Amino acid sequence: MDVLTEALRSVQLRSQIYGRLELKAPWGMRIDAHDVTTFYALSRGGCVLDAGGRRLTLAPGDVVFLRAGLAHTLRDRPGSRAVSPEVVYAQRGGRCGGIVHYGGDGAPTTIVAGGLHFADARLNPLLASLPELIHVQGDGGVATRWLESTLQFVAAEMDAELPGYELVAGRLADVLFVQALRTHVAGVTCGQPGWLRALWDPTLGAALQRMHERPADPWTVEALARVAGVSRSAFAARFKGALGVAPLEYLTRWRMHRAAELLADEAASTASVASSMGYATDGAFVKAFKRHMGETPGAYRRKARAPSDR
Repeated sequence: MDVLTEALRSVQLRSQIYGRLELKAPWGMRIDAHDVTTFYALSRGGCVLDAGGRRLTLAPGDVVFLRAGLAHTLRDRPGSRAVSPEVVYAQRGGRCGGIVHYGGDGAPTTIVAGGLHFADARLNPLLASLPELIHVQGDGGVATRWLESTLQFVAAEMDAELPGYELVAGRLADVLFVQALRTHVAGVTCGQPGWLRALWDPTLGAALQRMHERPADPWTVEALARVAGVSRSAFAARFKGALGVAPLEYLTRWRMHRAAELLADEAASTASVASSMGYATDGAFVKAFKRHMGETPGAYRRKARAPSDR
């Protein structure tokens, strides 16, 4: 499993389509900060997005992802009155999904809106590296043609409203997110640091792949440098510069993230998790886990399993 796939699997990505918004000017929608990553994909018309002190003008083919916790507004133009989502979705009784009509009698805009839900994954490097806002422009490039194809599939499902259409549209939104990540990384300056960029670095990507595949191995910086095909000093400097942490610190964080996943499994004991993450003693594992997660493995396990116990 490649590193990005593994990271996406471990956060248990689950997308939901909130609806296809058929909007006519003047219109505006105000979304308060909440704990869901939101996305909008425009297929017709245009609008203005204000988020995090930035203003973006969105055009057909554009897709934008907004990280959880970022309040924002969408309007047909600056100055239009913005209302809450409850007002926009009032015609559907406040229920998300399907086709939603709102606004005046002016120029039309069509937006597919949705959200991305992630499981608790405090040490997952993907979530930590997500920028506040990802804007993929529909400029006709190869990557965006893939995005446009996915949007067409989503629109077709929303139009048909056949049984199960919301589930199918949600899975297509998962694909949309991965494609948007690829397009975003392709546009990042080569020297710009970050986990996503490191995945595409031939040197760092090879080492990251091996750490993710075999976290229990007794890795050293020298061994990882051999995997990367460079000297120890060059690898250590390049890794720290790109990801902001030393290679072995990154490895420990990944082990703790994977350990947290395993501890939520009913069949996993602390001893078995410690062994599978490469720790010779339970004590060493418990100490590392508490340092990174703020609680003992036992406390974390009880909390993680609590919902299924009720």
